[in-house]
Amino acid sequence: MLFAIASTLVSAAFSIFVLAGYKRRGHRHQLTWGIGLALFAIASAAGLAARTGGANDLGYRIFYLFGAILNVGWLAQGTATLLAPRRVADLSLAGLMAFSFVSAFAVFASPVDLSAAVDTGRGFQTSVVPRLLAGLGSGLGTIVLAGGALWSGWTFLQRGRSGRRALANLIIAIGVLVTAAGGTAAFTGTSGIVEITNLVGVSLMFLGFLLV
Repeated sequence: MLFAIASTLVSAAFSIFVLAGYKRRGHRHQLTWGIGLALFAIASAAGLAARTGGANDLGYRIFYLFGAILNVGWLAQGTATLLAPRRVADLSLAGLMAFSFVSAFAVFASPVDLSAAVDTGRGFQTSVVPRLLAGLGSGLGTIVLAGGALWSGWTFLQRGRSGRRALANLIIAIGVLVTAAGGTAAFTGTSGIVEITNLVGVSLMFLGFLLV
């Protein structure tokens, strides 16, 4: 439970930090990163609430929608907004918004096996669509997010005088991959690891972001 509490607090602080930066500077990529981190924090809080107050249908749906499907995609959109041409980023955002609406409908329309959700985290065992959406959102999002961080790190390294920023982006990429590994483990039914990987992953991302 301590890992879940810490993960919720770190992700919430990270989200506030990034959104405060958006308020000061108005950069669009900060807004979408902030949304993704807020979704991460809400999902973490929903998981924590299930552990402390008992699991329920609504809490699991929120946990799955924001944590398993959408948060990595919104973080990846921040990276696309920062690195891609404006037209590409706008098309990506439109696609992500449509994906978010479809995912919300699928998650709230599909039946949940709450006992399976408590035991293994796999409450949509009999519902293929939410599981496919989770694989798509997290998989593509991780590729864009980690790939963008590595590309930025390599670009800074080539400049010769930006070693700190190169290291920062490498740390961000590692954090993304750690979080993705935990999600993959949970997706296959492995329990007890996602809280740890979420905490380590979001902490590394926050550290890298601060170093940039």
